[in-house]
Amino acid sequence: MATAQSSVSRAGRRAITAQTFERAALATLGLLWLVVVTGGLVRLTSSGLGCPHWPTCDANSLVPSTGHHAVIEFSNRVISGIAMLAAGGTAWIGFRTPGLRRSVAWGAAAAAAGTVAQVPLGAITVAFDLNPWLVMSHFLLAMAVVAVSSWVTFHAVANGRGLVLQGPVWTRLAQLAALSVAACLVLVTTGAFVTAAGPHAGATDRPIERIGNFYDATYIHVRAAVTFATLFLIVAVMLWRRMRGTLVQRLSLAGIVLTLCQLGVGEYQYRNGLPWQVIAVHVGIAGTLVVTVVVVASMIAYGPPHRRSAEPPERV
Repeated sequence: MATAQSSVSRAGRRAITAQTFERAALATLGLLWLVVVTGGLVRLTSSGLGCPHWPTCDANSLVPSTGHHAVIEFSNRVISGIAMLAAGGTAWIGFRTPGLRRSVAWGAAAAAAGTVAQVPLGAITVAFDLNPWLVMSHFLLAMAVVAVSSWVTFHAVANGRGLVLQGPVWTRLAQLAALSVAACLVLVTTGAFVTAAGPHAGATDRPIERIGNFYDATYIHVRAAVTFATLFLIVAVMLWRRMRGTLVQRLSLAGIVLTLCQLGVGEYQYRNGLPWQVIAVHVGIAGTLVVTVVVVASMIAYGPPHRRSAEPPERV
């Protein structure tokens, strides 16, 4: 009997492969990106109180009964719930994946914890009638989780494809790339303050509660954008000179294109009365840019990978 149970246990462990973790991490990252985008739509379409109850949408109904505001907010709740389950499952798989760095598994656990924390934070946000500080915290936590999940997914893909990563090695280029990640997160944060100071209240049945002055927030946000763009451009130029034609160099070029698009969209929305549709595009690009910059920085810091030998590397 004990032998049979041991065989079943070994078979369960064998069923969890590096490829399984890779697929789980990619799916989770996609869902977390959707959480950011749909969460932005909730605020921008004034659907923040479309579902006045938590966790149900209406007092006597789980699903929305009337109105597009309720549908938009409930859709975000559903996607967030699926993302929470996916993040938790990915963390569980990570701890059972052979050959995976232990730090990556803990990173997946941190992403799962941040996703779970969105549930009570969302409930509190609704309970306090969309307090702008809570709404902004809700968004920034989602972006932070995307950043962590991007790092985890980078390692998951490398591990799933049999690549052994070095380091991290903190060369000057890696340090600049890490600074660009920090600058990108500062850019996202200052952008959240611009939205909090702007005209989008998040719901139609309440006065606009703003944080700070819109023009002051925009002033800071623009300078954060210039700082990030400059840092990342330096990284892209260095990659062009040292590693032309490699995947990391092509990804850095994609990041530059995204940055230029983001700057253009930001300028357009500022000069055209902040239409919510354009701001929604701005949010989507921001989430994509965070993923791109984190992956580029990770590829630089962990050096050129090599194929795994027959003997699996030690878990660290």
